[in-house]
Amino acid sequence: MARYRGPRLKIIRRLGTPLPGLMRTDPDLRRPYGPGQHGPGRRGKLSGYAQRLREKQKLRFHYGLSEKQLQRYVAKAFRTKGNPGLTLLTALEGRLDSVIFRAGFAPTISAARQMARHGHVTINSKRVDIPSYAVKPGELLGIHESSKMKEAIAANRQDPNNLAIPAYLAPVEGTNDIKVAMTPAREDIPVIVNEQMIVEYYSGK
Repeated sequence: MARYRGPRLKIIRRLGTPLPGLMRTDPDLRRPYGPGQHGPGRRGKLSGYAQRLREKQKLRFHYGLSEKQLQRYVAKAFRTKGNPGLTLLTALEGRLDSVIFRAGFAPTISAARQMARHGHVTINSKRVDIPSYAVKPGELLGIHESSKMKEAIAANRQDPNNLAIPAYLAPVEGTNDIKVAMTPAREDIPVIVNEQMIVEYYSGK
C-alpha cells in the first residue's frame, strides 16, 4: 500500500483519534463515527482483528509510512530484545522526519519529510537528506546555512499549535540547534495507540 495522499480529516474521523503527525490542528471529532453521507448508520462492535488493524493504521498514518516501510520497522523490533511495541514506537519517533516535526521545525511529519529531502536540515552540522535517518542520542539537529527556509522554520517554531517539545529534545542555547538528549520515553510519543495490539496484528500474519 502506497503512502496516503488523500483527505486527512477523513482518515482521522475513521480512526476516531487525533493524529498530530498527519494533520496540524485538532480535528473536530464531535461526530464519533467514520465519514459518509448517511451518518453513523448501524455499526456493530469491531472484531478483535478489526481493532488490531485500526491501531496499526493509526501508527502508519501518524508517521506517514507505507505498509512496506512499517513492516520493516516491525520486523526489526521483533528481532530486538525487549518490548517489541515500545521498540517500534521509539524507532519511529527517532526518524529524522519525526525529530524535525517534534522540534517544531515543520507543522506535520509530511512537511518535515519534504524539508529533509530538500536538504534544509543538518545532523551534527552535516546535511542529511534521508527522512528515515535514525537520529541518535547526542546528535544535533540544525538548519543548513544555505537553507531558504530559515524564516519559515523560525515561524513554525513559534507557532502556538505545536506540540510541546518532548523531554528527549533539548534546545541548544544561543543557536538554532536541537540536541537529542536521550531515547524517547513512551510518554513522549504523541500518538494515541495501543502498541501491544499492533504487535499482535503482525504476530498473527
